[in-house]
Amino acid sequence: MCQQADRWNSVSTQIALALDEIETLESGRLREVFDQVLQTLILLNQSSPREIRADSELLLNTYGALSDALERIDWRGDLAEKDSAVTSAGVRLSSDSNQQAQANLAEFFENNCSTTIEKAVNKFPNVGTTLPDPIIQDENVEPPPAGADNETSVVRAFGYVVVERFGVAITDDQAVCVGENLLKNNSGDPLVVDSNYWILLQEIFNQCEINVDIAQELAKG
Repeated sequence: MCQQADRWNSVSTQIALALDEIETLESGRLREVFDQVLQTLILLNQSSPREIRADSELLLNTYGALSDALERIDWRGDLAEKDSAVTSAGVRLSSDSNQQAQANLAEFFENNCSTTIEKAVNKFPNVGTTLPDPIIQDENVEPPPAGADNETSVVRAFGYVVVERFGVAITDDQAVCVGENLLKNNSGDPLVVDSNYWILLQEIFNQCEINVDIAQELAKG
């Protein structure tokens, strides 16, 4: 966990700046920052002890949902405030529970790793901790069903980030398959999951028909 402290310090600062400048930030840079945040949270989630596991999972899910919503608008930060899915995910990022999770993570790093997180708590701009006013949508566009931007989008984003490190292309269905299985297994005993993570991941890849030999890929460094 402590091996990721400096990395989290860096990416949390980058995401704070990106969110502050989201309306003018280049789409490529916005995507790059979110990719780095999700990759770091994946590593944290793999190594986090029981006491901080719920917080790391919450952060992964929250940033994953926001990343997925931004991807759907082609990382156009200037459209963020006008998109209901992005705004909804932004509210989740600014929620009291998510802010507490970020603070808990920062406290863990300070107490156990002697690392002070500069941007301990990040918020989405211009939203509070409650739902914002309704956003006016094109009346000809069918509104998404309730919850459409949360569970499925989160597990899909989770799946894509996990597989991305191996450099293979996957479908949405495969991403959901990986995300669902990893989150399901993470809900068990985290010590068991941690000690067998790569074996578990290989089994999930096989189940989701993703052609990756993890042991071979890890040996490449």
